[in-house]
Amino acid sequence: MNRRHFTFGLLGAAGVLALRPLASQPQLRVNGARIIEHLNALAEFGKNPQGGVTRLAYSEADRQGREYVVGLMRAAKLDVSIDAAGNILGRRVGSDNSLKPLLFGSHIDSVPEGGNYDGEVGSLSAIEVAQTLFENKVTTRHPLEVIIFQNEEGGLIGSRAIDGELTETELDLVSRSGKTIREGIRFLGGDLRRRARHHRSGGAGSERHRPACGKRSDAYRCDQRNRRL
Repeated sequence: MNRRHFTFGLLGAAGVLALRPLASQPQLRVNGARIIEHLNALAEFGKNPQGGVTRLAYSEADRQGREYVVGLMRAAKLDVSIDAAGNILGRRVGSDNSLKPLLFGSHIDSVPEGGNYDGEVGSLSAIEVAQTLFENKVTTRHPLEVIIFQNEEGGLIGSRAIDGELTETELDLVSRSGKTIREGIRFLGGDLRRRARHHRSGGAGSERHRPACGKRSDAYRCDQRNRRL
């Protein structure tokens, strides 16, 4: 069995497990073929002639890949926004929106000459779950949020920004793209001034992502964050 067939089977099994708790609904399955199609399409952004991908955070390939992913999220009827740190968020309302959202996803940036699965599978599978729920007219009790973290390969920048762990010194470090972290966040549509306003006002914008984390992503350690609450 080659890696693609293994991944196809794994995603199908994961989709069944993810949707199984909806006992009142018929058993749902994600569309594995569609995930593979989306993986192949995303792999075109930053594609290397020798195979694999170089989609460095804050590069043009990263920006184009993000635009593609945003299109998929909107097709899945997610309410898409860019947070202050440049992460992509896609929200789906639940039947009880007083409950905390379940958060799942990953990242799509890569290391130099990286593969086409690290981060991408988690990101596109999360979008596929939202698409499957939409197509089957299923509403979960909790709101759902699909998140695509920015620059996870360059130091977990997107997920650490949500936790408020990035320092001013780190924001001025130069990334592999040649941009500083601060410049890269602006390039992706983030606005660190919003983060500063949030901290000054004591808002709860990032708190909503904490205790109700769903499936752990590649780099987003929900269990560790919850222990700090």
